[in-house]
Amino acid sequence: MSTVTNALPLPPLYYLPNDGSYWKADSSGKWIKINEGSAMLEIRAAGFDAKSPADLSEADRCRLDLQTRQNVTYAAPLAGYRAGHYRINESDVLVTESPRPIVPRAGEWPTLRLLFERMFADSTCDQLPYFYGWLKRGIEATRSGHWMPGQALAMAGPINSAKSLTQELITGLLGGRSAKPYLYLTGDTTFNGDLFRAEHLMVEDEAESKDFRARRHFAAGIKGIAVNRNHYCHGKHKQALTLTPIWRLTISLNDDPERLLVLPPLDDDVADKVILLKTQACAMPMPTATPEELEAFKQRLTGELPAFAAFLGAWEIPERLRSPRFGITHFHHPDLVEVLKKAAPEHRLLDLIDLGLDFREHAGLNQHGVDCRAWEGTALELERRLTQEGSPVAREAAKLLSYQTTCGTLLGRLERTPRLDRVASRVVTGQTRWTVRPPANACAPRHRAETRAGDEGEPPRPPAGLALAA
Repeated sequence: MSTVTNALPLPPLYYLPNDGSYWKADSSGKWIKINEGSAMLEIRAAGFDAKSPADLSEADRCRLDLQTRQNVTYAAPLAGYRAGHYRINESDVLVTESPRPIVPRAGEWPTLRLLFERMFADSTCDQLPYFYGWLKRGIEATRSGHWMPGQALAMAGPINSAKSLTQELITGLLGGRSAKPYLYLTGDTTFNGDLFRAEHLMVEDEAESKDFRARRHFAAGIKGIAVNRNHYCHGKHKQALTLTPIWRLTISLNDDPERLLVLPPLDDDVADKVILLKTQACAMPMPTATPEELEAFKQRLTGELPAFAAFLGAWEIPERLRSPRFGITHFHHPDLVEVLKKAAPEHRLLDLIDLGLDFREHAGLNQHGVDCRAWEGTALELERRLTQEGSPVAREAAKLLSYQTTCGTLLGRLERTPRLDRVASRVVTGQTRWTVRPPANACAPRHRAETRAGDEGEPPRPPAGLALAA
């Protein structure tokens, strides 16, 4: 190269070895993909001569320098980042497009306010501070470009309770981009590259699997998104790498027990990483009967988002609701918790135990004719007992306990259930042995009339209806 050419800086181009492409910024600041021929035009426009008597021209040498000095391992949008070059986890990354968050502007937002007040209306608890607090923290994270932990926001309620509409509004507030993470979160795919392009990860209606393993995958995914800074990005036919996306996750679903069971169990491991709100079917603040009316309604809501964003920016999370980790503490609506509890697999196991084990078969009635002997054994022994041929619950138990460790896991949850006090464990010679106490009605005193006169050596007969302790 000439002395003048040596002094020239490399043109603002980046090279992606994965597919041999070059990237340049357009007039709006967005980075676009160009081929080698277009890259050479950019190089020549920067002052590098394409003609040379030597083997390599100045433009050729510049192109080689670009490939070695300005190469990147990732070129795509990245959740929470403005367009530009970054060094993330020892990888050079080109973020090709900026998010488009709503710009706050002082004003009124009466339609949005009425919508949220109606859909989250509840006579027993005020849910709006949790909703506002979660949104405030999410907007702060995505606008600042600084990663912050944040819970998953789950909204459960009947049809026509504005859940999906609210998710659309959240997408606008967080940057205008959304992605569908459900298949990845439940282990149905290992590819997740598309998720890194959007700030808002949205599970909406497609959540269907009540399978225990899928729910555990879902729980692990929720935990990871809520509290993990770094995530493994794996796109199809792409080089995998570790990135730091700025995500927020929302889940919307109906509130009937079958649909609620797609949520992971709210145990100690995941409870503080989920905000679970109950929504109400409500009349919309504007007519929505025709496509034209619905479009006008959505435009009104979108038009009020800048004022709503300004409100959230100035609004302070109440002191009693603050969390040092998440900014806003978690909340689970008690009605939804009760439904989840009754439909939870561990309580289903307890029902099967009460139906499948006859606690009265053990000897040892006390002086009042009360049999309070508990079942004792390992989780595997219990599983075999419930699923064996002749068990009245064999089919249901086999379906519930379809994985090797499920029985022990569910017994552990029952042991930790407050106020249940029916399941306990102890370790004997390195093996966990479980004690399952009978339900209260299985230990009811035998009535004298149920003991046959003259049969002093025969145990009392059980009351009618207790052939199985249910």
